[in-house]
Amino acid sequence: MVVQDEVMWVLETIKTNWPGDWPADDGGTERLYRVNRDEPEVLETGQREKSVEMTRASALGASLGSRTPEAAGQGYDHRVTTTIDCRLKGLTSQGGEHGHIESSNKAKQFALYAQNAILQERSYPSVDPDAEDIGRVAYHTAYADDPTDRSREYMDEYFWTWTVRLVGYETLP
Repeated sequence: MVVQDEVMWVLETIKTNWPGDWPADDGGTERLYRVNRDEPEVLETGQREKSVEMTRASALGASLGSRTPEAAGQGYDHRVTTTIDCRLKGLTSQGGEHGHIESSNKAKQFALYAQNAILQERSYPSVDPDAEDIGRVAYHTAYADDPTDRSREYMDEYFWTWTVRLVGYETLP
């Protein structure tokens, strides 16, 4: 058995709950790749990398930020808050550039789509019911917060960051 994998849950949930079609070019080639930055792995290609060649596709990455347990009640339970750090990076396609994001507004739209995908699972998200009992948290709340447009720090790159927070309880043996 394996332990619960919140990062993979976030990346899978974003694609599952994405409104409409996943970003692709006119030929149907996907142009937004999900990156598990902890493994590292690009999910769309299976390549063991933490980054994506930005002329090929934009990247939506996630990694474990923190896992904070607090004693809860008089038993041996913990209230746990797990944070997953997410980011969207891509190059502009304006003026014939080699990127795949048309404008800052489109980058914002992609970031909001990803955050909204998590919010659709905000109550009792089923992160990994088949995971090992050790370390398993029964989450009751999921939400995305702290969205930040960091694009102005880069010349021709769009860059958004946000945090996914999962809150729940872990019953210790």
